[in-house]
Amino acid sequence: MRYRLILLASTFICLITQAKAQNFYKEKISREKYVQLGVGPSFMYADNAGGFRNVDFNIRPSISASMGKKINSFFDLKATLGYQFYKSQDKEYYGQSLISSWGENNYAVETRSNIVFMDVVPTAHLFKFTNHALRRSVNIYAGAGLGYLLAINQELRYKNEQTYQENKVRSTLYVPLRGGISYRLGLYDDISLEGSLFLTFSDKVEGTPNFNRFNDHLLQGQIVYRRYLSSLRSVN
Repeated sequence: MRYRLILLASTFICLITQAKAQNFYKEKISREKYVQLGVGPSFMYADNAGGFRNVDFNIRPSISASMGKKINSFFDLKATLGYQFYKSQDKEYYGQSLISSWGENNYAVETRSNIVFMDVVPTAHLFKFTNHALRRSVNIYAGAGLGYLLAINQELRYKNEQTYQENKVRSTLYVPLRGGISYRLGLYDDISLEGSLFLTFSDKVEGTPNFNRFNDHLLQGQIVYRRYLSSLRSVN
């Protein structure tokens, strides 16, 4: 009986030691890859969006999903796929002379748009970390890259004092500028407040060019959840 108790106690100690060793091994090996999800408000700087000086424009939702990988202690590389909804001001917002001018040029006087975007962004962190277990509670990050977007539009047009709708698909390249501040939730989790500005190469994303001074640009603010992925298949 005594020997059985000794054997059981030895087995129990070995299991505890192995579990601690496994946990240490799991934390010692850096988790280089991560996934993240983001959601938040957005708008577009566009010709029929409204007044920007008096903050008179429509705010609509955006969502994103990303996969990333650490390159070194300062940089990672992140690929993002996302969606943003855009709605212009109603045509009554603008004067009749401007609506008539847009109609004569076959421009959209109103737009509803489902925008799908994808980009790749190298990102730099203010505070470097070589291992996910050694990262700080708070960090600041920023980056710039290259992206491509599709705007699937329902465009309202005006001709002969009548309105009619056309469906258009418009696309453009853009330069994403993205940055934020992250907070460490746990060993493998972060939450961030993140802002993005998409500098497009088109003034016709929403179907109405040449009214504002610049091209059409997208802006987003999101709450982002990140999860670092294990490189060990047997332990997670």
